[in-house]
Amino acid sequence: MIPAETIRPTPIWAHSAFPALVLVTISMGLALVLNPGLLSPFGLIGWSASQIGLWIAVLAQAMVIIGRSIDLSVGAAISLLNVVAVTLAGLGCSTLAVIALVLLAGLAVGTVNGLLVGYLRLNPLLATFSMSFVLLGLALQIQPAPGGSVAFEAVAVMNGATWGCPNALVALGLMLLLWRVLTASRFMLLLRAVGSDPARAFNSGVPVGRVRAQAFAIAGIINAVAALCLTYAVGSGDPLLAQPYTLLTIAGAIIGGVSLAGGEGTGPGAVLGVMFIGIAAELALGAGVSPFYQQSIVGLILLLGLVGVVLFGNWTRRLRREAIIRKLQLSQKAA
Repeated sequence: MIPAETIRPTPIWAHSAFPALVLVTISMGLALVLNPGLLSPFGLIGWSASQIGLWIAVLAQAMVIIGRSIDLSVGAAISLLNVVAVTLAGLGCSTLAVIALVLLAGLAVGTVNGLLVGYLRLNPLLATFSMSFVLLGLALQIQPAPGGSVAFEAVAVMNGATWGCPNALVALGLMLLLWRVLTASRFMLLLRAVGSDPARAFNSGVPVGRVRAQAFAIAGIINAVAALCLTYAVGSGDPLLAQPYTLLTIAGAIIGGVSLAGGEGTGPGAVLGVMFIGIAAELALGAGVSPFYQQSIVGLILLLGLVGVVLFGNWTRRLRREAIIRKLQLSQKAA
């Protein structure tokens, strides 16, 4: 038996999201030095509204990556749902009807991805990459060029605040609360088992295909929420609006501690990772870097962040292994 005094709670630095928290804290401090108005009431409302779609989209990407899959159709799906929302609004649908129909459309997209990956067992990389072209084509068919509008009242809400708190942050808080509920569910336990070792999970009776399909379906709903938030933040439609989201959500999830090998990671960590990406862009802008070099500077910051996360992860894993070995040695001595 392991002595009780040797059993300690997991230190905060050992959590997968800790490196992303450190990166966000440091980069936000630097961003505030360059742009003190970033966290002013007006600045925070504008920044959070511009980022809310990406913050929520990374939760969808984290969901499928934890199950040892990947979704390369995130950007195209959100772009499609954006133009669907604007088109429905242009046809006279109420805001509630638009929200309901976009959520159903997101579920449909996620379900198709889930069927391809979970039941037909197609490689998720190839399946979702192909699906991204299908969704992009549909978006261009529905709305070939930027334009249209949605209800002004909904746009005002998304770009407003409640009791001083930006509504975009309220929406993010609600999504993180939903993630917390999912984390405590049996589904997430099975998803982590599938992501950690699909063969072992299958041999243990876990329906691997169904769990992966469910993960993509849930991710589809989360993408729909991201599309709605993005649509009501910008107030118009664009078939290419969210195209950069695909790679940004993958990078953000990895920086936030979500392992590409599956089974490990958290939603809040993924959000912190993608927040770091957004703050990196603010740093380049606030430093007055020429637009010709901004992309290179942001890429360099992200690369350094990824290297730091990997090195820190390797260090913490080594410390955990050493702690387990010490506990086993103490238990053997006690026996």
